[in-house]
Amino acid sequence: MSLLRKMKKEWQSIAVVFALFACYYVIRSLPSASRKRQLQPASSPEGVSPVKPDKWVYNPKKIYPPEWYQVPTTRQDGTCVRKHNLYFLRTHQTGTSSVTNIFYRYGQEHNLNFVMYPLKLNINYPGKMNAHYLESVRPVNGEYNILCQYIRHDKMDVLRLLPDGVIFTTLLRHPLDQFLSVFNNFDIKSAIPNLQVYHNPYREFFRNPDRIAKLSPDSIYHMLQNSMSFDLGLNPIKFKDNDVVDEFIAKVDQDFHLVMILEMLDESLVLLKRLMCWDLKQLIYVKLSMNNEYKTSVDEDIQQKILEWNAIDLRLYNHFKAKLEILVAAQDESFHAEVAALKSLNTAFWKECYTNALPVFNGNKIGFILSEDHKSNTTCKLLATDDVTQTHIIGMKQFKALIPPSDVLMVRNHMQNLKKRNPAMLEWNDVKDVLQPAKQDPDTANEF
Repeated sequence: MSLLRKMKKEWQSIAVVFALFACYYVIRSLPSASRKRQLQPASSPEGVSPVKPDKWVYNPKKIYPPEWYQVPTTRQDGTCVRKHNLYFLRTHQTGTSSVTNIFYRYGQEHNLNFVMYPLKLNINYPGKMNAHYLESVRPVNGEYNILCQYIRHDKMDVLRLLPDGVIFTTLLRHPLDQFLSVFNNFDIKSAIPNLQVYHNPYREFFRNPDRIAKLSPDSIYHMLQNSMSFDLGLNPIKFKDNDVVDEFIAKVDQDFHLVMILEMLDESLVLLKRLMCWDLKQLIYVKLSMNNEYKTSVDEDIQQKILEWNAIDLRLYNHFKAKLEILVAAQDESFHAEVAALKSLNTAFWKECYTNALPVFNGNKIGFILSEDHKSNTTCKLLATDDVTQTHIIGMKQFKALIPPSDVLMVRNHMQNLKKRNPAMLEWNDVKDVLQPAKQDPDTANEF
């Protein structure tokens, strides 16, 4: 009897072990996050809507001459035609917040309309822009003028939404600094569990970057390798296809009329000023985020691995930096005087508007304190206001009828909380009137 009981226990143990192995193999067969990425490397994060293709065909009403899209080599003040329609493809962690501030100010100054989803800084990013929806919420006058939200580049979608003759521009940054900025400001060490316990997360990441990158959340996965190329439309599946990469860089060169470089920002902005026929004072900017020199704390061998990991971004950057240098060299003598004048304007405006910069907050954002003489200066406030808040303000004005009271309350609370960290920014009392209905002329009140 005891022998039978002993054999029964042994069979029970074998059954338990077998069940555990069966469970293990079932779990292994399920599509893990890493496996899903291998099968669908361009998968969209939560909140990104799929966009169905339609039968729209590009049919321009007006054809502009090639000179319209070319940067003049001489100063054209008073003789050129001012351009209002602009597409600025925002790349991540490249200084686009400060440049976007320029376009937000210019658009509001000239009562232009922005392509955007109400109160959102991106347009279905990193998915395809929903041009059909954006057409359905066009402004009253039926025309958009400026697109400077985060999107993935698609030339046909831009041409579909913006008027003929629109200027295409973007901004690139050296891939080493750009990757390190992404790594720190998106807190990659905390976002990927495998990196949290390591003192040197860079070294651990590059021990097996393919595997570790696939462990990241969907919201940041696409930013971890060649993210500028990704923003400009390159499919990650094609990162290792040299012929496709060559075609991609050539297409970006063909699509964009001016590719600016962060390390040559003042020169880039003066070229943009000449291309758009704008005034130099409209290009004043302040740094809204801290582009820290993270590379000083990174070993040289890791820096080299970063560049190898982002080899396509490096090729992209080197191509357009060389092209920009040629364009600068072709400018007349007045160009360098304009660059010096822009630097002087920025310095003078800083001294006039602000008394001090405050500690960095929200990762890399910078706050300011207004000088006593400019407490009510709208331009000083606009310069210091972050892109999220500016998007909210423009969205409330442009999509007044679509925004529910709960979102208005959200914007008010956001601005009041942020004002504590950045006292120089616009405050709620400066913008709440944009939600008020337009005042009716008493003489026409009973006309209908």
